[in-house]
Amino acid sequence: MNTPQEPHKKKEDCSNQNECLKLLQAVLDGDATPEQREHFLKEHLEGCMPCYKNYNLEVMLREKIKTKCCSEAPGDLMEAIKQKVSQLASR
Repeated sequence: MNTPQEPHKKKEDCSNQNECLKLLQAVLDGDATPEQREHFLKEHLEGCMPCYKNYNLEVMLREKIKTKCCSEAPGDLMEAIKQKVSQLASR
């Protein structure tokens, strides 16, 4: 008779949180190597609850930003930015 396996429990803290956050950003920005991406998504997230939560939050935030942002900045904002850049360039 087969006994059901206990679900894999994720650890509740991350010992490399700063490095993991950098790697998370690299993965989502497309800057991670294929090996880094695979390790982070398929191995690390399976066992680390804080990184799993951060990953899901970051993905959700990026999707919300994509759907809520307009494709072009308002004209007055673009003009203000151009003026500021011109001022900085002339210094």
